[in-house]
Amino acid sequence: MKSQAWLTSLALATTSLVSAQRPAHPEFVHGEECLFCHRNDIGASWQKNAHANTVREKPGSKDSFTLGARGGARELRKAGYGKFAIREADGSWNETKFGDRCAGCHTTAVDGESKTFQYYGIDCYACHGAVNLEHTNDTSLILLSKKQRSDARKIASICGSCHLRGGQSKAKGFPYPYHFVPGDDLFADFQVDLSKVDDPALNPGDRHVYRNVRDALAGSELSCLSCHSVHQNSSDKHRRVLTSNVCLDCHFESGPKKNVKKYQVSSATCEY
Repeated sequence: MKSQAWLTSLALATTSLVSAQRPAHPEFVHGEECLFCHRNDIGASWQKNAHANTVREKPGSKDSFTLGARGGARELRKAGYGKFAIREADGSWNETKFGDRCAGCHTTAVDGESKTFQYYGIDCYACHGAVNLEHTNDTSLILLSKKQRSDARKIASICGSCHLRGGQSKAKGFPYPYHFVPGDDLFADFQVDLSKVDDPALNPGDRHVYRNVRDALAGSELSCLSCHSVHQNSSDKHRRVLTSNVCLDCHFESGPKKNVKKYQVSSATCEY
């Protein structure tokens, strides 16, 4: 059996320099173009999807926005092209924190030099990458299609680029990856200590992500997409997955599966 130290070093290892060397994001097809074809199967519900609403306009305003949801919601306002100022607890506006800490996971295609984003919210590119236009004839050409979702490590890189909270870009020191493009090896630039899986202080929500990523890097075929349907904003599929250790982050080892552990997700990075 592989040791915990081996698994941790695997996540920290630089196995590719693609992310670290890329000077900028490539040109990519954005969501409005994607929805021309996917308007019926995805477009009808995407505006209600949690990924689309990581940042959203306040009703009746084109300058005021909301970051996050529930207890972690914060108020934003425009602060120049591709920038937001974030309202602090004391009512003041901080014009650098969003770019320094939030942009990488709440917006799309962040420039690692200026920390400006191209789109607020999570656009198709954030998960599917720079798509080959021939995917309309061959869906195996696009990441995360039904024909290209068997590589658990690649999926862990895509989902982990936002959901692995607590990591750091080796190139820039951000709490989010530097110029990551889906299909890259996230861990070429993004360093995260996956031994935190065994830290009792880590909240179960983040432990669930850390554990799945660690297992994927060690060769597990179970990926985020085994349980989560992102477009449908649903995790109903997890009911059909065989029981494994990752289940015990939320479920009890014995007793009815409907009895779920109660826990609160919190993050020092996100300040809630």
